[in-house]
Amino acid sequence: MWLSAAGADLQTCMDGFEYAPDEVRKIVSANLDNSTKLVGTSLAIISMIDGYMSPHEKPSTVATSKPSSDWEPTWLSPKDRMLLRDMKRIIIPNVVVAADGSGDYGTINEAVEAVPENCDRRFIIYVKKGVYHENVRIGRDKWNVMMYGDGMERTIVSSNLSNGTGSSTSMSATFAAIGKGFLARDMGFQNTAGAINHQAVALLSASDKSVFHRCLIDAYQDTLFAQSNRQFYRGCNIYGTIDFIFGDSSVVIQDCSILVKRPLPYQKNTITAQGKSNPFANTGISIQNCRVAAAEDLGAIKTFLGRPWQDYSTTVIMESELEGLIDPKGWLPWTNTTTAPDTIYYVEYNNTGPGANTTCRVEWKGLKVNGTEEDARKFTVRSFIDGDEWIPAMGVPFQAGL
Repeated sequence: MWLSAAGADLQTCMDGFEYAPDEVRKIVSANLDNSTKLVGTSLAIISMIDGYMSPHEKPSTVATSKPSSDWEPTWLSPKDRMLLRDMKRIIIPNVVVAADGSGDYGTINEAVEAVPENCDRRFIIYVKKGVYHENVRIGRDKWNVMMYGDGMERTIVSSNLSNGTGSSTSMSATFAAIGKGFLARDMGFQNTAGAINHQAVALLSASDKSVFHRCLIDAYQDTLFAQSNRQFYRGCNIYGTIDFIFGDSSVVIQDCSILVKRPLPYQKNTITAQGKSNPFANTGISIQNCRVAAAEDLGAIKTFLGRPWQDYSTTVIMESELEGLIDPKGWLPWTNTTTAPDTIYYVEYNNTGPGANTTCRVEWKGLKVNGTEEDARKFTVRSFIDGDEWIPAMGVPFQAGL
């Protein structure tokens, strides 16, 4: 998993120089080349070893059965055990953020500065209702931060950085969670740059074992950058236009509303753009039990489930309700002059609604429009992100399997 994340982070680094002069790109590419090859070779070796081992020889990291309602992971601190046992109890935050001056800090960034570095204990930040106009970054050394607000429409972090105004895609993020174990609940993340400014990220996560529960994630192109590592989204509203769920993490999006907005006049909407470039990486986008629908302003704009950002792009859409906005072809190639690589892995399984009709889907070697239960099960919380082991500690509901 960590090697897969390293590969995704290297690709993100290179993507940041997309608009740099050719000479600069060549220098950066040369410096990253050895690291990229090393990660790719290591993933290939691990994959070969995995293939030779019998199931009984493989180290088990996944729970063999779904936890009972009173199940508690043994590694939890006493403070996290209290959170898990009764999430209805009033959570006592370490610090409070309030724009009106009634808290410990007036900005979220000030509260993040107060988080101790590399700490195994949960640090809780309560952000009172209001719109916070700032770009927030939970750094790599800020572990186990929980941030909660007064509701996804009441506590909102908002900014407007974008490619159109000179920011790289990753640096345009209104909110970026990098440190491991991040949990957000009842918050809104918004990028207001608009469709005219192209790539503009509302939320970026590279946090391993990160969870976003009952959150609003709202922008246009490139709304949610699930960059790397294991991630879980539950009960969120995700708005966007082009490639608005993208990245190369191992991510499960469950019980969410995915709402498609109106793009620029000449554009077509694509919901996903998964960025797997190494065949041995354990990454992909899994969308389960979600509702895919039109936002109020969409109109009769063609909308597609996704397009392959990289050669091994991996996306599974299962047990979801797809409304009539989905074009009968279902999927698009990356550009109008190309077709999808044979090496992609796209699966549709047990979806409902008018957009789930696969009769006229594109005929690609890597697309399974009638995926099997076995195909889908590999991309559940239990199998894909080892969620049985770490999501219960977050106190967030989840479905482990199909």
